[in-house]
Amino acid sequence: MRLPLNEADETELNMTPMIDIVFQLIIFFLLSLKFKTIDRRIESMLPKEVGLDMQPSFADDEDKISVKVFRRDVRAKEKAYTLIKIDNAEQFRLPAGWKGRLVESAERVRAYDRVIASVSTVVRKRLATYGGNADLVKGEIKAPPPRGGSVPHGDVIALMDTFIANGMTNVKMEGQAAPLNSRERATRAAARR
Repeated sequence: MRLPLNEADETELNMTPMIDIVFQLIIFFLLSLKFKTIDRRIESMLPKEVGLDMQPSFADDEDKISVKVFRRDVRAKEKAYTLIKIDNAEQFRLPAGWKGRLVESAERVRAYDRVIASVSTVVRKRLATYGGNADLVKGEIKAPPPRGGSVPHGDVIALMDTFIANGMTNVKMEGQAAPLNSRERATRAAARR
């Protein structure tokens, strides 16, 4: 017994994938095509009296203002304070037991602001020694690995704001978290199990 074949349905090809590939090849060749006339025109516009310099030139290291912050007397929260050193020459001490602007009294907030203003004055003076151009000077805020506690986030941001207020936008921050004590290590080990 013969079965009738539907030749029209079986012989029809789906052309969509082939058309997609052709368009992708056209786009690839258009994007990778180089026009030689444009290359010659650009080369002819270069100055002929000035050539490549055979002596290598190295960019000067950027001058930097380095600010290091440390947390001291962390055993008693009331006595803990942040120590700020600028280029290892000048140092400032933020109020001890600082809890934050919203919690502290107006007098303590003014004391905190005076210290930050003093830091800003020193940064401005250091910037003046480099010609006053803030684009040529890099700022660094470093919080070395703490022996006791970590420097509060608000203190680091206040120093960052000091650099920005003086026009310096190239500021690098380095820091490291405080090492875990034995109780914290035991808690983490128990959580892993």
